[in-house]
Amino acid sequence: MWEISQETVVAAAHQLRFAPGEGERLHGHNWRIKATLRATALDASGWVMDFNEFGKVLRDLVEPYEHVFLNEIAPFDDLNPTAENIAHVVADNLAAKLDSERIKVARVEVWENDTCAAKYFRLF
Repeated sequence: MWEISQETVVAAAHQLRFAPGEGERLHGHNWRIKATLRATALDASGWVMDFNEFGKVLRDLVEPYEHVFLNEIAPFDDLNPTAENIAHVVADNLAAKLDSERIKVARVEVWENDTCAAKYFRLF
């Protein structure tokens, strides 16, 4: 079993629902998003996946979140834009693009800052 990871950063604002105090106010983060792939075998080149290709897929997927108010874009117009929910949404969307018999999206971590992060683990 092998794992590789790729990271990107997205600057976006959100306003948490049902969170009294600071979280309810409009505020922003430089969200650090780290995705991890797991593979049961390497490809013919000896890779899980080309890092450049993996990074492009991840970046293209989160690009709509760049410099926006997350509460105004789907699915966060209905789903509370917590780090936990962002991790889940990114993981599922990434899996729809990359999962195969050999490769699975294992987890996605979303960091709001240097000390606070949420991880979503996919079971397969």
